[in-house]
Amino acid sequence: MKAENNSAGPYLTPVFFGSTAFVFLNFGLPVRADDLGIDAVGIGGMYAVFTGTMLLLRPVVGYCLDRFGRRWFFSTAFLFYAAAMTQFATSTGIVDFYLARFLQGIGASLMWVSARTMIADLHAASERGMAMGRLTTTSVRGSMIGAIYGFTLLGFLPMQAAWSWGFGGYALCALAGLAWSLGRVHETRREESGFEHAQINWDSKLRRVMFVVFLSAFAAALIEPIYLLFLKNKFLLDTRLLALAFLPAGLVFAFVPRYAGAWSDRYGRGPVIATGIVLAGLVSMTLPFWPAIVFVAASYIVFAVGWAMASPAEEALVADLAPDALRGTVIGAKEGAAGLGAALGPLAGGYVYEHVSQPAAFVANGVLLWVTALLVLAWFRR
Repeated sequence: MKAENNSAGPYLTPVFFGSTAFVFLNFGLPVRADDLGIDAVGIGGMYAVFTGTMLLLRPVVGYCLDRFGRRWFFSTAFLFYAAAMTQFATSTGIVDFYLARFLQGIGASLMWVSARTMIADLHAASERGMAMGRLTTTSVRGSMIGAIYGFTLLGFLPMQAAWSWGFGGYALCALAGLAWSLGRVHETRREESGFEHAQINWDSKLRRVMFVVFLSAFAAALIEPIYLLFLKNKFLLDTRLLALAFLPAGLVFAFVPRYAGAWSDRYGRGPVIATGIVLAGLVSMTLPFWPAIVFVAASYIVFAVGWAMASPAEEALVADLAPDALRGTVIGAKEGAAGLGAALGPLAGGYVYEHVSQPAAFVANGVLLWVTALLVLAWFRR
């Protein structure tokens, strides 16, 4: 049945709880792994396990959402998140981290495909970009609250103790998301959706948008596991100071995507996506050459604005092209394409970083993003 009202609020609150670990994990995982003696290739493998899991599961999840409904897959995500956070809390070696990332990948596959499909169900195309942006801001705000908790622990406890207590708290937040979703989230799939007789027309637009999703995810993931290590070693900063330097960029993600999504509703998806990707690529190419961390922090604000513009517009574009009866399937396929790019990117970036040169990985990231922007303008300008 349809949701009881058109408000997405009850669907966003569990995402807030489920996202609390994201920032602390993003900053802490490479540093924690480095402290334990795991090299850049091994760290890249942690990212590959996570994204590879999503690559395999997200298309399956999307199909199941259309076949069986959205609600229970959405709620189950937070059970897997709780299990992943518990595993992170006790991890001391690479195998432990790989298992935690596998469980996290299952949770992420369930939560994001379900959430984006439900948001698309609840909003017309004329407001879908803003709604996707609001989903992003909700997740980022949850992760920033979680970061305050995690980095506060780092200020008072040794890394190992702060890590364990931090992820214990994140596990409790995931369980809170589970409880909320079970009590407040309703099914958004129509009972008579026509799924049994619907077919996807993989026309040129749908194929092209999938390629854009793959290429942008691959390019962005080239520096995902290494940029923090690069900055830490170049400027000799600890994790807390690095996190402080990136705080303004986090604030951008906490507010801008909702408005940037509305820009795509008004001015079109393609121009907003391309502009955002160009900004992100420019920052990536210049990042390794800044002489002080303050310049890095300032440029990363521009980077954050770029992705805050591109991401909700891209998600809305995919939802716009999806037939109603197969919306979950198409969004799952999009997430699969993104997962493929994100799985291959860290391995390629780690190899370039270790065996070519450190700046080359950042320059390659920027060039690929600019190529993606040109393709978006050529294919989706209108």
